[in-house]
Amino acid sequence: MIDQGELGTLFSGLRAAVTVADEDGCIVFLNDRAIAHYGDRGGEELVGRSLYDCHSPSSQAKIQELYALYDAGDLSPIRYHEDRGNGTAGIIVLIPIVVAGHFRGIAELMWVENRDLVRAIEVP
Repeated sequence: MIDQGELGTLFSGLRAAVTVADEDGCIVFLNDRAIAHYGDRGGEELVGRSLYDCHSPSSQAKIQELYALYDAGDLSPIRYHEDRGNGTAGIIVLIPIVVAGHFRGIAELMWVENRDLVRAIEVP
């Protein structure tokens, strides 16, 4: 089980919208930035709802594929890039949550970058 209190402590200061869903796709946590970001869709009331209820049919299919991969043991994080125009991009990273060696859910981190303000670095 994912402890909501611990998640709040962990993600409260992060400068990204954080959504956590359990292994069944039920939203169990939204940080303050996620509540604000999803305010027009229910904000805090999304906790307890299914990820599938909050996405289009094509996105639902992608979520199902992702969960199947994670259930099968492929625990690689996934990164999406959405061009939002006027020099900004939405970045979404989905990270599997593993507890005692078992897949227990996902953490979605989302933020918007202004390409002119992001500094790329080379990692050797």
